[in-house]
Amino acid sequence: MIDGKICSRCKVFKLFSDYAKRSNTKIGVQPKCKTCLSELYYENREKIRARQKEYYKNNKEKLDAINIKWAAANRDKVNKNIKKWKEKNKELVYFYTATRRARKKNATPAWADMDRIKYTYAHCHWLNKTFGHNMHVDHIVPLNGKNVCGLHVHTNLQIIPAEENLKKHNKLLVQE
Repeated sequence: MIDGKICSRCKVFKLFSDYAKRSNTKIGVQPKCKTCLSELYYENREKIRARQKEYYKNNKEKLDAINIKWAAANRDKVNKNIKKWKEKNKELVYFYTATRRARKKNATPAWADMDRIKYTYAHCHWLNKTFGHNMHVDHIVPLNGKNVCGLHVHTNLQIIPAEENLKKHNKLLVQE
């Protein structure tokens, strides 16, 4: 039995362990060895990246739908990866948190009723604790939206399920 083959690029006999797997071939490995594949990739990486960007641009909706579906089916993996990223990038997490806090502070006018704002957050906490819900306090008009910036006042706050809030991101959803 043969334990290898000749690489189609460098023409050198190498063991099967020197080839990447490829299930749609007779012998189950790539025609080029890993070394040649790596060289080809580095020689053409700009072309490859440009092709990938173009493909993404032309198929954005399709790819986003696939990614959303995968993330929903693999919620544990996604959360694990987010947690790992946050542990590796603590300084960025602090930066984003501080930026959000500052935006919120700047978006809170002097006339805002702080007692009602605190009540909204306390009520959300009570709902989560008492009934086991997973609710968030959401800004109806985002503090830093694409086309509009809202205020941090009680009339701009709503309590909604966490899932809806996370889907909404930083967008103003217009109800019909």
